[in-house]
Amino acid sequence: MSSILLAVAKIAESAVKATPSVAQSSISLAAGYLGGMAPAIANLTLATTNITIIQTTLAPAGAISPPCKIGLNTCAAALSQIVTANASIAAAGVQAVAVAGAPSPTFPVAGQLVVTQLNALGTFISTFLVKPQQ
Repeated sequence: MSSILLAVAKIAESAVKATPSVAQSSISLAAGYLGGMAPAIANLTLATTNITIIQTTLAPAGAISPPCKIGLNTCAAALSQIVTANASIAAAGVQAVAVAGAPSPTFPVAGQLVVTQLNALGTFISTFLVKPQQ
């Protein structure tokens, strides 16, 4: 039997898994990077909201995994990764217009770091918040 929090975890998972392709294609936009990343940023906000719902539900029980299938610790780790990804998006956005409105030479690397972080976040949510509840 699946957990009552599975649907919420799946919303977060779907939101995050949609972001790496947006991030990858936004690199080619150069100075328009942050505009292209708007859907990814919105999806990270949706994921944050849903993981916070899980965290709030688990808080009274003090659930920690293991022994619980999911726990406050896994929610905190996911939220921390979202904060890091958002910071990387902001940093890449600055690099996208760093040299007289043109991208810094390091912008492609910064943009690719965002893609890598978003892929890792999607895997983390699937592994630690969705699969244990199925």
